[in-house]
Amino acid sequence: MSKKKIIIIIISLVVVAALATGGFFTYRWYRSENAMVEVVPVSNLNWWYGGDEMSSYGMVTNDLSQDVYFLENQTIEEIFVSEGDTVSVGDPLISYDMTMSNLQLEMKQLDINTYNNKIAAAQKELERLKNTTPVPDTPVPVTPTEPEIPQSTEKTGEAYNYISSISVPNKGTGTIDDPYVFLCTPECYVLGEYLNSLSADESNPVFVIFEIHQDNTFDGELLAAWNVSGNSGLPQMAKESKWAVSTRSEIHESSDNGPIDEPSVAEPEVPQGYTARELERMISEKEREIRDLNLNKRRAELELEQMKKVSENGVVTATVNGIVKKVGDIENPPIDGSPFLTVSGSEGLYVSGSLSELMLEKVEVGQTVYANSWESGMSFEATITEISNYPQDNNSFWGDGNPNVSYYPYTAYIENTEGLQNGEYVDLTMTSNEDHSNSIYLQKAYVREENGRSYVLKADENGRLVKQYVVTGKTLWGQAIEIVSGLTMEDQIVFPYGKDAREGAKIKESAEGDIYY
Repeated sequence: MSKKKIIIIIISLVVVAALATGGFFTYRWYRSENAMVEVVPVSNLNWWYGGDEMSSYGMVTNDLSQDVYFLENQTIEEIFVSEGDTVSVGDPLISYDMTMSNLQLEMKQLDINTYNNKIAAAQKELERLKNTTPVPDTPVPVTPTEPEIPQSTEKTGEAYNYISSISVPNKGTGTIDDPYVFLCTPECYVLGEYLNSLSADESNPVFVIFEIHQDNTFDGELLAAWNVSGNSGLPQMAKESKWAVSTRSEIHESSDNGPIDEPSVAEPEVPQGYTARELERMISEKEREIRDLNLNKRRAELELEQMKKVSENGVVTATVNGIVKKVGDIENPPIDGSPFLTVSGSEGLYVSGSLSELMLEKVEVGQTVYANSWESGMSFEATITEISNYPQDNNSFWGDGNPNVSYYPYTAYIENTEGLQNGEYVDLTMTSNEDHSNSIYLQKAYVREENGRSYVLKADENGRLVKQYVVTGKTLWGQAIEIVSGLTMEDQIVFPYGKDAREGAKIKESAEGDIYY
């Protein structure tokens, strides 16, 4: 074959390949420009959510009673019932003189504000501890820095200027899990006699932490800490020697009375702080403190709510149908913690369940609870008549829920009891009274993320897909996520995966009932 013919054939093949390639990309472009992506109304995809559900179980009883306790610093103005009277839910029992009610409400609100301040401070300290890098447990270092000798008085406020064998720690018991803690001024030193005493009893060594805080108070920021243990092999030191807390070094008297450089507390030359074990203990203690503060705050808030309900007209009403079994002496109300007035239930049946503290503000007296009998399988409606102000001590009958929160007992009244007997156990379920009719919950697959932001692909007014950023909220059962803002029930979105699901794609409405996952 001639050279000329070969060249012609090669050129022809190149042209054919180019045309084929061009045709392929032209086809892809045409297809991408004309591909139709099916969109579905948000209302069709929404997981309709009725609200947070809480379940527990309890025993049905017909001898439930209501105890009315005397409110501290309140004066009973009138008693409406006598022993033996029959009362119904809502009947007045006693009334209080409300002359001082506003002052008492203000005082209770001040208590709550105090708890809020203490909780905020404790949470800030907890966050600092969690972000603190632990240091190794090292013996006493010796550095050449010569700190200034402090004043002769033992303390400045609660902070020590020097520590001797007779100094009393600010807190702690001296064990490895609960070491002595001394609050020290920045110039504080420890006498050798005290350091020697830590290891005086080899079978019972003493553990101690010397701390320097801003403004010489434990509430101030921690500037330096020196951890010393009696079992770390400390050498015996001269009783009169002085060891600076800020640098963990011995202070030497200047022979020429010249100036002595004061140590820098903010930038110590040796590692300062707590070991990992100490931080773990302190974090645990701070978390327990916060839990106790939150519990006390919750009690105060519930007492305030109870006072507000009474303060409307000063009247306490019956929460059970029954007979008045006890009425106290208005002139000598009980001071031993016993109830002033007791109503014993007579009609219908009652059941007690438990309520997570996370739902306390979402559930109220008068709300419906659904009871299902263990024996017959029958279902009954009950009405909440009372929610305790205090958490349940024992959790033997709690149902599902977060085990790390407190649970509050509630009482519910069952009016229609046909088929239900005293002593039966029932499952109890309820939902919060929040309105979720306009809430949007989408399957997680419909929501994607980009640079930490969530978005969906929705149809715009021009019939094209656009990227719509949304704000998300809680997750339901690990499968659906709440759309707080950025989307409405009328919007139409697409399953955001596949080669055609992209910005700018043309859209078409899906056939009735066609929802793709």
